[in-house]
Amino acid sequence: MSKKRKKGIWFIGLAGVGKTFASNFIKKKIKNSIIIDGDIVRKLVSFDLGYNLKDRKIQIERMLGIGKICIKSEKFPIISTVYMNNKIFNKAKRLGIDVIQIERNMQKLKSIRNLYKSKKNVVSKDIKYPNMKLKKLFNFGDSDFLKKIKFILHGN
Repeated sequence: MSKKRKKGIWFIGLAGVGKTFASNFIKKKIKNSIIIDGDIVRKLVSFDLGYNLKDRKIQIERMLGIGKICIKSEKFPIISTVYMNNKIFNKAKRLGIDVIQIERNMQKLKSIRNLYKSKKNVVSKDIKYPNMKLKKLFNFGDSDFLKKIKFILHGN
């Protein structure tokens, strides 16, 4: 059985874990790629949504739709969001989009930790990820993170 070619990649993880860094790195490596950042989509498309669980589900549905448009246009979408659920995870997988959770030791990121203390509808605090068999990438804030991203690009 041959390995199915990746048609896109979707990073999920909390603010400050390295989703944008990883996305920009991959953008430089893949010729026909396009970055679909959740914050930018919220600002330009999903400005009608808040951050509660219902709105987060709508947001990732829209992100997947934009990803589908990219694939149909022979582009390689690099999507990044904070939240993911089983429904969208499974749809992304069927499309050939690899979903990867980036994690980082948030104790070291004091500004992020303080931000999460004062807010509601925070993924990992008020909103939990459902059980999914996600590939995980741990960012220690060093050069090994780049090696791990390259490894993800070339197969695993």
